[in-house]
Amino acid sequence: MKVFVQSAGFLTSVQDLGRKGYRKSGISIGGALDSHALRVANALVGNEDSDAGLEATMGKLRLRFDDDQIVAWCGGAFAVRIGDENLPPGHAGFVAKDEELVMVAPNAGSRAWLAISGGIDVSLVLGSRSTDLRGNFGGLEGRTLRDGDALPLGAAV
Repeated sequence: MKVFVQSAGFLTSVQDLGRKGYRKSGISIGGALDSHALRVANALVGNEDSDAGLEATMGKLRLRFDDDQIVAWCGGAFAVRIGDENLPPGHAGFVAKDEELVMVAPNAGSRAWLAISGGIDVSLVLGSRSTDLRGNFGGLEGRTLRDGDALPLGAAV
C-alpha cells in the first residue's frame, strides 16, 4: 500500500507527534506544528493519535493511491478534492484506487494536516516518523516531499 506524490507542493513533510526525551541531546521535539489538528484527522480515519500523516504548507499537493483509503484533513482553509468531490475539513472521505486527492492552499492560513488510514509508514528514527528538516533525518530521507515520491502506508486497523 502506497501513496504516490504527483505534485509535492511548497513544503510538505511527514509528521507525527514528535520525538520526546532527546532535548538534552540537542534534538528538538519537532512533529506536527498543530498536533491537535493531526490528532483529529487521525481519529477521523481510525488511526492512533501518534500515527504519521502529512503536513502541507502552502502550494498545491496532488496524491494518487494504489488502493482504497480513507483520508481526513484539518487546518487552514485549503480546498481539498477527491476526484470531482470536495472534502471539507474535519470530515473523512473515501479515495478509490488510482483516484487523485488534490489540496490547494488558500490565500490565508498556510498549513493543513492530512491523515490516511493506516498512517504513513516510514522508518522510526528516535521513536518518531517526523521529518526533522534541520537535522536531515526522519520522514522520507529527512527532507520535504518531492514530485514522484512514493510513501508506504501502514495497515488500517
